[in-house]
Amino acid sequence: MYYKKATEIIDDFLKRNDLSKFGGEIRGSITPYLDFKQTRINPQDEASVPLGASKMYGLPHLPDSIKFPPGLYFIAQFNCSDLKPYDVYNVLPENGIFYFFVDESCEETSCHYYDGPLDQLKIQDYPEQKRKLSDQKLFRSQPRTISFEESEFLVLHSDYYCYEKLGKLSSALLDELQQALGDHLILDDEDQGGHIISGDYIFGDGCFYQGGYDDEYGDEDDDYADHIVLFCFGIGEGHVNFFIRNGELDLNKDINEQIVGVYSGT
Repeated sequence: MYYKKATEIIDDFLKRNDLSKFGGEIRGSITPYLDFKQTRINPQDEASVPLGASKMYGLPHLPDSIKFPPGLYFIAQFNCSDLKPYDVYNVLPENGIFYFFVDESCEETSCHYYDGPLDQLKIQDYPEQKRKLSDQKLFRSQPRTISFEESEFLVLHSDYYCYEKLGKLSSALLDELQQALGDHLILDDEDQGGHIISGDYIFGDGCFYQGGYDDEYGDEDDDYADHIVLFCFGIGEGHVNFFIRNGELDLNKDINEQIVGVYSGT
């Protein structure tokens, strides 16, 4: 994986130049993202998607133990066996499925986890409810399969690689990284003031507007200080960030207490 390759290059470079003391800081300048390719399919072909496969929109594959939350849109389901090879934080289980739902305002979210047999899953339609969601037809009619091949990329933050720690050697290290990683390496100072990625992704940094993450919660909010973004997706004029509180999961406890969705928009 590219993250492992990048850290190996950094460690080797620092060792060769007697700068290993800066290893933690330089490695910390890299943020891994997992982008993914989405392929639209005809809603009539929903049944052709293997049960438990990673997908977005359309209809979820749910076991009887998980009910489709009323008043919410189905956004995505991710099979952990697809994500685990890219789990540089080592926070995800080897198997099982995460499901993500959000309401019309993007303020209410719901996340569920299932780790049972895939043959117990069923395609579940939106539940009957008094008031139909305004965009239900839109979300239901746009099922997409997902591919993670060649979707990993790394963002190198200029605060670190630029010069403070390595001086003139920073250019040499950057050259080595670019030669080895190619288009899978992005320098954040090339972003022209926007977001590194505006679509949907796994891991990475949360996508926040109006000044960023600290403006949403403040520097003193310890509950969110060590968050890990599990899934960020664009909706309307903003993004919903599902992140793992405190950077770890206990699958024996309520997932909705540990994976929290936060909307930020323009």
